[in-house]
Amino acid sequence: MPALPVVEPIDVLVGLVVFAGYMVFGVTGFGASPITIPVLVHLLPLTFVLALAAILDLSSALVLGFHTRRQADARELAALVPFTLVGLTLGVTLLVHLPRNTTLLALGLFVCVFALYVMFRRDAVRQLSRGWAAPAGIAGGVIGALFGMGGPPYVMYITGRIAEPAAQRATISQMVILNVGLRVRAFALAGLLVSRALWVAVAILLPVAWAGVWAGNRVHVRLAPAMIARIIDAVLFITGVTLIIRTV
Repeated sequence: MPALPVVEPIDVLVGLVVFAGYMVFGVTGFGASPITIPVLVHLLPLTFVLALAAILDLSSALVLGFHTRRQADARELAALVPFTLVGLTLGVTLLVHLPRNTTLLALGLFVCVFALYVMFRRDAVRQLSRGWAAPAGIAGGVIGALFGMGGPPYVMYITGRIAEPAAQRATISQMVILNVGLRVRAFALAGLLVSRALWVAVAILLPVAWAGVWAGNRVHVRLAPAMIARIIDAVLFITGVTLIIRTV
């Protein structure tokens, strides 16, 4: 009788984190990376986690973004993409050469700052000039390559440029696809996608991610968006603090 495969507790935990992250994505419409990456880096090497998250994010974003592509503002996308390329190049260079503790400390600080921004931000939208595409694109590229969470600079820029909610959502969705797609390409050029273990993990976890998105879509009408946002913000802040403590 063949021996049954051994399922390690860490494998189960990784699966639960991925499912929860993409369920949050299905419920709120935001990416799963701000939930999955800060937790998974406690369990797996940082570069492995970033590559894994990029592939899972791209596959999920392509499915969701396909339906809203016609509402996206092509001019704003064209303004952001060149600067995103610059930021991705810089971010991948830093990722390969920075010491692990330095990168984890930077990740923890970034997560905390982002959580505080969400907590204290004002809802009023100010009109931004197109000149802000340069810092937003560079910041999104660098943060995306280093931490797998390039969305916040794009969201801040696009909501400051586009007033119509449907166009905002569609443009942000397309920018996430472009950012993650460019990030996957940059990771490939840097040799971060050649691991057999990575692709085994993708094959196992991609159905888990899609199941999480499906489950999130099923329950999103039952949960108040404000409550979900508060829960996510608390988890992000606590996770960021624990990452900072690990590097001290």
